[in-house]
Amino acid sequence: MVKFMIRQVIGMVVFDGPINILLVDDNPENLLALEAVLGDSNYRLVKCLSGEEALRCLRYDDFAVIVLDVQMPGMDGFETARLIKSHEKTKEIPIIFISAAGNDNRHQFTGYAVGAIDYMLKPFDPQILRTKIEGFVSMFVNNKKLQLQSELLHQKTKELERINKELMRTAYQLSKAEAQARIVSGTSVDTMITFDQEGRILSVNPALETMFGYTETEVLGRSVTMLLPSLMSGDLIPANMVGGADGPSGASMPLEIRLARKDGSVFDAEIKLGGTIVDNERIYACTVSDITQRKQSEMELVAAKEEAEIAARAKTDFLAMVSHEIRTPMNGVLGMAALLLETDLDEEQRGYAEIIKKSGDALLSVINDILDYAKIESGKMELEEVEFHLESCMNEAIDLFVAKSRKQNLELSYSMDPALPEYVVGDVTKLRQVLINLVGNAVKFTNEGSVHVLVRPVRSDGEAVELEFEVRDTGVGIPEEKRPLLFQPFSQLDSSMTRKYGGTGLGLAICKNLVELMRGRIKVRSNKPRGAVFAFTVRMKTPDGRAREQADEACGSGHRFPPPPCSSGTT
Repeated sequence: MVKFMIRQVIGMVVFDGPINILLVDDNPENLLALEAVLGDSNYRLVKCLSGEEALRCLRYDDFAVIVLDVQMPGMDGFETARLIKSHEKTKEIPIIFISAAGNDNRHQFTGYAVGAIDYMLKPFDPQILRTKIEGFVSMFVNNKKLQLQSELLHQKTKELERINKELMRTAYQLSKAEAQARIVSGTSVDTMITFDQEGRILSVNPALETMFGYTETEVLGRSVTMLLPSLMSGDLIPANMVGGADGPSGASMPLEIRLARKDGSVFDAEIKLGGTIVDNERIYACTVSDITQRKQSEMELVAAKEEAEIAARAKTDFLAMVSHEIRTPMNGVLGMAALLLETDLDEEQRGYAEIIKKSGDALLSVINDILDYAKIESGKMELEEVEFHLESCMNEAIDLFVAKSRKQNLELSYSMDPALPEYVVGDVTKLRQVLINLVGNAVKFTNEGSVHVLVRPVRSDGEAVELEFEVRDTGVGIPEEKRPLLFQPFSQLDSSMTRKYGGTGLGLAICKNLVELMRGRIKVRSNKPRGAVFAFTVRMKTPDGRAREQADEACGSGHRFPPPPCSSGTT
């Protein structure tokens, strides 16, 4: 009967999924020709202009057949086929080579050697290609049906196993003695106790004597409260049972308590309760585990965690103190270098002095980064709330890089959405610091092209507005697999970046912390066709009527900024 049922189910299997065919040719006209041959069929044609693009498509979809050109720039058809056949997911997909290389046996031998199932020369007979495709599609559909049949058989097998387990469980519940024998395991290191609804102990396992010090004869027939004083409530029903009081069976959540042994010593224990109905009588089972060692380990872990936190705080405080102490004499060195450059020096002396000044500036930048990061890590960084002119803040951040961008022949520009408020309330210093860091990175890693900053509102609730800033560049870009490392402290894309561009690897980590401090988030993505886009949001309050003079002073401008005549700027 079971076999007949399975045959009937298998007979109903129908594959109605998409039939994908991958067409790979660097010539779009050849792809159009292939599409003309196969387009009237119920196939989903996926067209790729390179082997690399084809490999990306194969990661996401299943394909019935691959029609692959041989001669392609970069990765040719043979290399593409080798890579396809080297992956477990794609190695069984049939590959048909279509080549214009002429009747060259060497190409054909190579095609079959890399795993192709057929090799056709251009110009090809459309009907022959169509017939071959239909044959491979038929094989693909049959394979899919076999997979579905296997899954159905597996499901039916699981169902039969479940039914079998239910039958075994029902047989187990028919006998009170069998239930007791199944609950109590003589090999368990935990104490296992069964008792009835009145709380009388029915059976125990040998672990009882090791854990509690009682023998089996001392506890059988006695109240379970002898071993577990807090277990039973006034009517002798387990007070902490979950689902066991009303249903035919149930189990409680683990409960940690302290229990006493026969000699009066106490230990930490974890108990688990379960219940079932046997011959219309409720039987309970309890497992007692000695968790003394586990509790001790937990206490040691807590102590170790506290020690590690103390050490981390000490490290952060030390880092902040050392950075601050180094910065003070460093300012003196830079000041003296600047004064020295204003004196009459010969060419060699001036070169030495300029090297001192540049090296000191670089060292001071590193010290400032470390000090900022130490402040953030220690939780001592606080937000200010002042009213400031948004476009003036943008101008101040952009102006710092005007000279450098001109030197590199870069177009440095920004644009602001007309819907933006003219004034907002927030920490202009930290916002400017994030902008300076991101724009500075964009200029640093862009050899040609442009750097553009875009500001727009995301949402507003009347009392506050969420702003989004995007810094777009056409620079070296960031590989996708390296992006998770960007906002980690002391991280670089690779060691060559440090040598070529310099930096501590703290800048983006500081930006991330500052943005999150301003209740925002920061992310990075590719800027098509090249470069990167760093985007972050911050939440700013709307002006509350405070004087515009305060906003101008908060921007650090030294003069008032008139309302902007337009919504964008280019340098």
